[in-house]
Amino acid sequence: MKDGLAKKMSNVVGVSSKDLSWRALSVCFCIGIAILFIEFFNVPIISDALTGSENSLTDHFIRFRDGLESYKEKRTAETDSVVLVTLDPESARRLGLSSKSPWPRTLLVTLIDQLNKGGAQVIGFDVDLEESSSESVKADKQSTIDKSDAQLAETFKSVKNIVLSTNVDSPDPQSSNKAKNRVHAPYEPFVVALGADGACLGNAYIVVDKDGLVRKTSLVFEKFGHSSAFYKSFSLRLAEKFLGARSMIDQSHERVFLKDKILPAEFRINYAGGKGSFTTIPLWRALEWQKHFQSSSTIAKGNSADSSTTNSPFAHKVVLVGFGESSFIDTSSNQPRQSAIYESSYATPVSDYENRMPAIEVQANIVSNLINGKCLPPPSRWKMIIAVLIAALACGQVMGMLVGRPMGSLLSVAAISIAWFALSFFLFLNFGQVIPTVVPIVAVILPAWLLVLADQNLYFFRDRRRHTRLFRSMTAKHLARQIDRAQLAELGLDGKRCQVTVMVCRVRDFMDQVDPLPPDRIFQIFNDCLGIMVNQVFEHRGIVDRIASYGVIAFWGAPLPLPGQDQATQAAQCALSIKDAINNYCETQSKDIASLALKSSCGIETGEAFCGTIDAGSRDTQFAQYSVMGDPVEQALALEALNNAYGTSFILGSGAAQLVEDTLEVRQIDSVTLNGSGERQSLYELLTTKGSLPAAMEEAIAIYRSARQSFDDGDIKEAEQLFATILKMVPSDQPTSIMLKRCRELLSDSGETVSSAKRP
Repeated sequence: MKDGLAKKMSNVVGVSSKDLSWRALSVCFCIGIAILFIEFFNVPIISDALTGSENSLTDHFIRFRDGLESYKEKRTAETDSVVLVTLDPESARRLGLSSKSPWPRTLLVTLIDQLNKGGAQVIGFDVDLEESSSESVKADKQSTIDKSDAQLAETFKSVKNIVLSTNVDSPDPQSSNKAKNRVHAPYEPFVVALGADGACLGNAYIVVDKDGLVRKTSLVFEKFGHSSAFYKSFSLRLAEKFLGARSMIDQSHERVFLKDKILPAEFRINYAGGKGSFTTIPLWRALEWQKHFQSSSTIAKGNSADSSTTNSPFAHKVVLVGFGESSFIDTSSNQPRQSAIYESSYATPVSDYENRMPAIEVQANIVSNLINGKCLPPPSRWKMIIAVLIAALACGQVMGMLVGRPMGSLLSVAAISIAWFALSFFLFLNFGQVIPTVVPIVAVILPAWLLVLADQNLYFFRDRRRHTRLFRSMTAKHLARQIDRAQLAELGLDGKRCQVTVMVCRVRDFMDQVDPLPPDRIFQIFNDCLGIMVNQVFEHRGIVDRIASYGVIAFWGAPLPLPGQDQATQAAQCALSIKDAINNYCETQSKDIASLALKSSCGIETGEAFCGTIDAGSRDTQFAQYSVMGDPVEQALALEALNNAYGTSFILGSGAAQLVEDTLEVRQIDSVTLNGSGERQSLYELLTTKGSLPAAMEEAIAIYRSARQSFDDGDIKEAEQLFATILKMVPSDQPTSIMLKRCRELLSDSGETVSSAKRP
């Protein structure tokens, strides 16, 4: 029975593996499982990159929403409950204060009095009240307090709507500093005045992500659970007082219960907008708000308490007091906060590094989120699981339905991605919900499409090969192989006609020079020279066709097309490089090789040829090679052989010479008949790169061209004189010697013979 069950399972697996729809679904499902594994186990680099991408996308959502006209009314409603009072340079100037000295505590007393008159429901101070304002008290360490501090403490004691900020400096974990955390709390008399339960103290710690942006916040700090002054966040304390309810923390610290709201203990800040979204009043105006905000009609009625509260910008609001800009804090004074945690402004998704958001406005956004219940909860694991599986299954279903149609599957996958993106933005804009978007699209849908497409193509390829093998028993081997390579014909590998440049290069008189050496030494020298040739061909983007005649045959322009000028230039430069490399090889080897004076000899021609794959299909042992056939190959072989007769190293055919004459130095040395074609073809010597000829040789080449022109025009006497002049300058120039001899023979012949020289 077990064997029968195993056989049935094997059949099911076999059928499924052949069904491309099931294969597509399986591949997508496996990718989804792999991504979930990466996310849940926080695989380094990949998990960080995906998380960063999700954060960046939500940043763009927030910025885009901020620019929508329809959102402005909602933003006004969300920010209406919080007002900012800033300590800024303008206030210091108007009040006659110096930024290098602490702000007077009496000024804060006056501010609290004015805010209470204006009907402020909660007043939060995110300023440093850590030490006494009197230097003498700090120096003597007495139990008495400064008069202004006592007055402020009495004010704190008399009012019940004050919240002060606390904080903790944590040493940088990447530094070698092993110092303990530094606790920052208000001056002890202030704490006593507020009450011992710590309900008026909140931790103002602001979380900064790795990229320097403030995106999320924590409402509770578990490691400070022993101290109520540091356990709950500053913004949570403000929300508690505003709503008139104490928050409850569940045992796992994952949720916070605040009145009728259930909030995550850590969430992403739902910024209402960029810097300046909240009503901001400088200190100097807040101290005299009646003068700046009351209407004339209210003043005429006698400034009653009710009317003044009605016109107050602080009535029934959370008022946050803090620094308006970081540059205003003087780090040399005793009062301002000095560590990174105590920065007074931060970069956020809605305010860049050049226009950072004040810390109190960051806190205002958090308080607004708590009061309105508009925070952005982090994506839960269930959201991630559902999103990834839906994306994987949808992609697998679409790819299974569109087997063999890659363009259709691409368009469908793109449509799924766009629909997912649109749904994500819709949920964010209308319901304040953040769902995974980058992970399903970038990490699941796109890789799944690529892998399924690759799997289908591989399957099709293997299936086609499997079917074409059947023809081996039904027809000749070479016909079956042509069927098997049918798709390669579109690439031109089975044969095509195109322009190529062929170079035949060999070591001149190799055997005559190495014959006295031992056989192993001969093959060592030949292999070294052959290695030089092959390496230079590869470096110049050529293809080695075959090894022949103590050298190689190489070509350019196939199978990948290459412009004719580039072909000929690469081949000519390759020939020059081979000559230099072999010369260097001889100079750096032992004396027996240096004495050989090995020289390379090349023939190069460009023209139309047949290119394709050559194999021994009729043999049991196959040999395949991509090669070229045609006139350029035959002419290059003939040109290389002419080097011995003309004493040259490189001879180019007219096709190649015309393509390289703008970048390389060439000269026409003769016109001959090649390969029994009956047509005379011009021969050109490749000299060197343009502008590299010595002055004497450059002059000789110029005279040689004039002599050739005279010879072609039939002025043999003039040509003979010019060729003789060149030999005086360069006695070893063999092409000149050949032409001089030919001129003298023509001059000594009959007039009919001479006239024949006028033919081109």
